Amino acid sequence: KAVRYRECLKNHAAGIGGHALDGCGEFMPNKEDESSMRCGACDCHRNFHRREVEGEKPICDLCKEDDGTAGG
Repeated sequence: KAVRYRECLKNHAAGIGGHALDGCGEFMPNKEDESSMRCGACDCHRNFHRREVEGEKPICDLCKEDDGTAGG
């Protein structure tokens, strides 16, 4: 099954009791070292990026991609 690493979920403000994401939308392999587990866009480890496996349901409702059917 294909695995994709989506948006970065690292909380950069955890040390001060806040919540701030860096806005990185998808894990990008580092061009200089493609075997590296650090994102070339935000420099966070790949584990901070939401893991998406083709054909598997999301772990939680918050992780679902917006399909345009949500109300509100």
